[in-house]
Amino acid sequence: MPEPKVFSFRAKFFLALTFSFLLLGLGFNALATGLTISPVKVSHVIKPGETVNGTITLTNASDDKIIVEVNLNDFVPSAGGEGIQFISRAPGVTTVKDWITIGGQQTFEFKKNEIKAIPYKIKAPLAAEPGGHFGVAFFKASKPTETGQIQVSAQVGVLIFVTVPGNHLQKGKIINFRAPKFIQTGPVRFKIRFANTGTVHFEPRGAIKITNIFGKQVGAVPIEGQVVLPTGEKDLNMVWDPKGLILGRYKAVASITDGEGNVLTTNTLTFYALPLWYLLGFIAVVAILFFAIKFLRSRISISIKTK
Repeated sequence: MPEPKVFSFRAKFFLALTFSFLLLGLGFNALATGLTISPVKVSHVIKPGETVNGTITLTNASDDKIIVEVNLNDFVPSAGGEGIQFISRAPGVTTVKDWITIGGQQTFEFKKNEIKAIPYKIKAPLAAEPGGHFGVAFFKASKPTETGQIQVSAQVGVLIFVTVPGNHLQKGKIINFRAPKFIQTGPVRFKIRFANTGTVHFEPRGAIKITNIFGKQVGAVPIEGQVVLPTGEKDLNMVWDPKGLILGRYKAVASITDGEGNVLTTNTLTFYALPLWYLLGFIAVVAILFFAIKFLRSRISISIKTK
């Protein structure tokens, strides 16, 4: 397997910051010094021999013209974690580096505040293996200095997810489902640890349904999609913010479905709502009424005269 690229500490920090947004699949521009790019992630299903086309929007947000260089890489998931590893080329025919063509010049001048619509094309070869294939298109900005040297100021990228239909597996499981055991009031914060045990990238979707001690559903929280790569794991965080007072025992059932709506995995937990201040207030009111009645009975006597 090819040796992974070695990045400096500064490069690692920047990539970790930028691609934490990319892997979450968020739909807004990634921002770096001098460049903005949209989208930050594209996903395509391509049959062997087929081609898809798309557009990447790049903006020069710096205060001067820059030089932009385009580079393509593959990446692979870090097994059992949330990270990814950029490599020059994935082994075998799993690579998508050779499938992607970025339109226009591979190095070009970019004027201040200029916006470019950069076309791309992805063609899956006839021998493409079924399953998930992952690549990244990097756009590196540099600026010539007064001494004639090149100063690199920014690098942004678009993660490219390709699924080749065939004998692949979309599968995953909830390996941990957590929430505070005891709470006083809402909101209730849930955390799901999800593992992708299939062979393609997966965006977990589903719901957490909450029922009270009587079995009545009192709330539901959607589980939003976040890209999890094969062999990878990710923490999914959800919040239930109930309206009004909650009290007693509650059960939460988390269900994650596949793209066709079939339930892949479920997990259940229980938690208890004990609003301490309400309980103390109730006890205080009862105590005040008890002693007030006792005091009144000791001070007031009622006698009934009979003729």
